[in-house]
Amino acid sequence: MSRQVQKYFDRAADTYLEEAVIQEEAAGQCAGNIPRGYYPRVLEIGAGGGLLTRHCLERIRAGIYLAMDVSFSMLGLLPRDSVVPVQGDGETPPLREGSLDLLVSSSVMQWYAGGGQSIGRSLRLLCPGGFFSLSFFVAGTFRQMKHISSMSGFGSVYPLPRVRECMAAMARSGTEYTSRVENYTVYYDSVQGFLKSHKGTGAGYTGRRPVFGRQCYRNFCRMYLETYGEGGRIPVDYRVLYIRGQKK
Repeated sequence: MSRQVQKYFDRAADTYLEEAVIQEEAAGQCAGNIPRGYYPRVLEIGAGGGLLTRHCLERIRAGIYLAMDVSFSMLGLLPRDSVVPVQGDGETPPLREGSLDLLVSSSVMQWYAGGGQSIGRSLRLLCPGGFFSLSFFVAGTFRQMKHISSMSGFGSVYPLPRVRECMAAMARSGTEYTSRVENYTVYYDSVQGFLKSHKGTGAGYTGRRPVFGRQCYRNFCRMYLETYGEGGRIPVDYRVLYIRGQKK
């Protein structure tokens, strides 16, 4: 996972919980896919903010709950009395294979530099019979923004994983699983309001050199509203892949 991703989320620690509307929904759905019960060893990858953490702790009992995140600032938002915070990268966790009874992650694995291959490595942390529940954004998210960025020259969209690529990786993962894709649309009062909210979630890193300029920005806002505006408001599409299952 890029160090730039860490920097973006460090800066968003004060605004994340207020702006993370879709992330909250995804976290609730992800936790709801976990079988209720007791799990001796739990790892949450990308726990900063505590959205999934709180949903999980309402549903399960844990012997030890490791809450890992690349952002030290985001870890400060966790319920410290219930979890062990760990600053670390989910792609290279300091844990041995077969050491977990439950692996959970929401709105994080789309940042994996290794894509599906890294997801497979994460699942190898599970012991035989261990459970997992994942949710993350896939291609199709920010469909409108990607379109308008290409026309206006302002901004860019991070290259999110494609569903078929994720499913190919899951087929090689040695797990039994089910999956589904959910599409969401959130409406914002203005393009400027959406961009401010998006920045507030820490998800502004795109892997490309940012394009600035007042005219490009004005063109982006105008074209977005003209192309997709509905009654003065603008839609933003999100696509979330949910996967749950068990290690064979």
